[in-house]
Amino acid sequence: MKKTISKLSAALLTTAVMCSCVQFSAGAGSNRDVNVSTTDELLDALADAKPGDKIILAPGKYQNDVWKGNWAAFFSEASGSAELPITICSADPDDPAVLCGVSQENKIGLHIMGEYWNIENLTVCEAAKGIVLDKASFSNITGCEVYNTGTEGVHLRDNTSGCIVENCYIHDCGTVSPQYGEGVYIGSAKNTTEYGFECHYNTVRNCRISNVAADCVDIKEYTFGNLVEDCVFDGSGIQGQNGADSFVSVKGNDVIIRHNTGCRNNNENVMYAVDIYMSVDGWGQNSRVYENKFYMDSADIPLVKGWNCVSYVFRNESEPVCPATSGNKVIDILSFSFKGDANEDGLINMSDAEALQKRLLAMPDKGCFSADNADVCSDGAVNVFDMCALRELLASGKSITGKTFVNYNMEETGKWRFTDGLGGKTLNVKLNAAPGNSMTIGWGYWDPDFVNTDTGKNGKWMQFSISDVMLDENGEAVLNLELPENVTRADVEIWDYMKGSEKLDIGAVEISEAWF
Repeated sequence: MKKTISKLSAALLTTAVMCSCVQFSAGAGSNRDVNVSTTDELLDALADAKPGDKIILAPGKYQNDVWKGNWAAFFSEASGSAELPITICSADPDDPAVLCGVSQENKIGLHIMGEYWNIENLTVCEAAKGIVLDKASFSNITGCEVYNTGTEGVHLRDNTSGCIVENCYIHDCGTVSPQYGEGVYIGSAKNTTEYGFECHYNTVRNCRISNVAADCVDIKEYTFGNLVEDCVFDGSGIQGQNGADSFVSVKGNDVIIRHNTGCRNNNENVMYAVDIYMSVDGWGQNSRVYENKFYMDSADIPLVKGWNCVSYVFRNESEPVCPATSGNKVIDILSFSFKGDANEDGLINMSDAEALQKRLLAMPDKGCFSADNADVCSDGAVNVFDMCALRELLASGKSITGKTFVNYNMEETGKWRFTDGLGGKTLNVKLNAAPGNSMTIGWGYWDPDFVNTDTGKNGKWMQFSISDVMLDENGEAVLNLELPENVTRADVEIWDYMKGSEKLDIGAVEISEAWF
């Protein structure tokens, strides 16, 4: 029977992945250590693998060019369990065993078709694909080197969820078919018929990916909740075929991309750091791209591109300084204000508990920490009581309201342009000037759904005015601007700034905050 990941079990997977607590080891309950030193012994061990087995490979080269009923040099259909995973590893991590296919045009190097596997400290090379996991949920690929593959280096495929690819070096992929030369590939394309699409809540962490012909990481449609963090991407090998134009390509939902470093290395085929794309209606949505560092060679290259993809981009760095976003629905975020969102990523989940715990224990932690958000008790202090309150908050499943502060730029004196992606939201804008004065304010937005009956063309700039907006005793006024669903650009402009009959300088008006 086909296994699926429900929203409830997906939430549990999120907890496991975000807390980095999916850790498997053979442990005292394992069945046996299986030591191998030849190709035939390895084939036998994989064919006979049982839950709890630890298949230990002596240093050396293992190569199989004999058909064994699967298009792979080495494969297994066995499954472990949560208590007794199956491990395949090198006896000496400093002298790893090398698994080879026949050539870079033929066969998968290592193909696992069962759940709960640990693949540790192996080298896989000279194959059409490096390591492929099919129906292999809750498996780890750790400390492996994968290189010289005709297409992908590592592929998580066919309903494979809750896996970790960690501390791996993946390079020289796409040597035969550059349009399919991804470093790590999660899921399957929409026109695929032979594999299940449900590849959710996988993690790619602390990997070095270089000289790959396509994207370093490609996350496909029909997947959600995948995480890419702490990786180093070298874009010099990307060849730009089949839409490969970025370090990370995102077509799934609820993807998190954080704490990575990407180097374009003057490769003109790299047009964005992250490319978010809606290949299927409703997908490519709600990604969060934050706290990454990108070296892009040119100040004209947007860091994150997305068309019709609502996504959130914040606290990224680039050299030189590049546009943060490109596209009609990618939102340039300045900060979040949500009680409980300790790491200020716009979500309240177990990663906030982890950040708060590290802060309370004075443990080192990277990324942002918001003391205001972490003060769940609202008593002006961050302490263990907030940890208890956050635990209760997470257990309750309550939806928390707060503020998302968005970016804006002054186009000219008295006129400001706001980030894209605000359609369907109420944009709140706080104006500041001398108390007691009134203003006439113009505001507008681009409506792509408007149809000109004379020309038949779509799109129109809609302009409105608000008269006699009065600044309070603190010199503040807040506008509440309701934006239709598909609106892209929006602006606010001071048309008139009056006190009695005396006209004042519109340059005296400032915007201090904008949020939804």
